[in-house]
Amino acid sequence: PSLSLTVCTGTDMKLLRPSSPESHYETLRHLYQGCQVVQGNLELTYLPADADTAFLKDIKEVQGYVLIAENQVSGLE
Repeated sequence: PSLSLTVCTGTDMKLLRPSSPESHYETLRHLYQGCQVVQGNLELTYLPADADTAFLKDIKEVQGYVLIAENQVSGLE
């Protein structure tokens, strides 16, 4: 039986500051919720201190680079 993984598309924003921090978080959550393989880059930037990062828990593979920068959140789950 073939193992089917949930694939999602990554981002290519680098350190570009989002126009709206609130919608930026919602966009990241929507992109990566339930995602197991990120086709492209996983960029986690400008997350607020109270951001719930549990939406990242299913990610097993990133085919591009991982960028974690400019965040206020104390840790990632």
